[in-house]
Amino acid sequence: MKLFHFLPEVWALEAINKQRLKISKYSDFNDPFELTAMSLGDRIDRRLINESKRKLDEKLRVLCCSASWNSPLLWGHYGDKHKGVALELEVPDKAAEAISYRKSREQVDLGDLFSQRDEESKRRFFKLCNTKYIEWGYEDEYRVQFTQEDFYSEGDHDFYDLGTEIKITGIVLGALNKTLTKSKVHDVLPQGHVISVTTTRTAFTSFNIVHRKDKPVYKVQGES
Repeated sequence: MKLFHFLPEVWALEAINKQRLKISKYSDFNDPFELTAMSLGDRIDRRLINESKRKLDEKLRVLCCSASWNSPLLWGHYGDKHKGVALELEVPDKAAEAISYRKSREQVDLGDLFSQRDEESKRRFFKLCNTKYIEWGYEDEYRVQFTQEDFYSEGDHDFYDLGTEIKITGIVLGALNKTLTKSKVHDVLPQGHVISVTTTRTAFTSFNIVHRKDKPVYKVQGES
């Protein structure tokens, strides 16, 4: 499936050149309710969740994407205020988990859920981990998780090397991006790789970001 990952131009060019993606811990996310879609009025439940969050931070990293690039909020929040880009990724369907959205936090007996340790209980907890407040729904978010065998650290950051499973297939320019040229993409693209480039603008009759029809999508092939 195609997914889109928003970031500033400079980091997008580095990702294309090095064929890798920066991935994050859950604790790095901008939602303070991350992993807490359940009601936590009980002190023991809060302790259980805090311990679970700590373990997930140790073992997992996550890549956050969207199913589309049309939302101006996505560009404003994650695409360098519309001056950045969205990387178009080809991701196996089985690897991408859709986020669910709720108006209120779910009542769950966490002690009972954690004690069962069967597949259904794991599935339910995993679904809770992929549930957010409904006002985040504009993100139309999908997540790809990586275990310790999949990623490596460099400095203060963690990375996943692209290959046969996940590929960068295109790049979408923000409506206010005036700096990313075809030659810039060509200069960083590794030999044998081909990506498409889409230029966008603000729509004339809606609040969407749309493709500029006067600038057709073009392809760039790496030669260096």
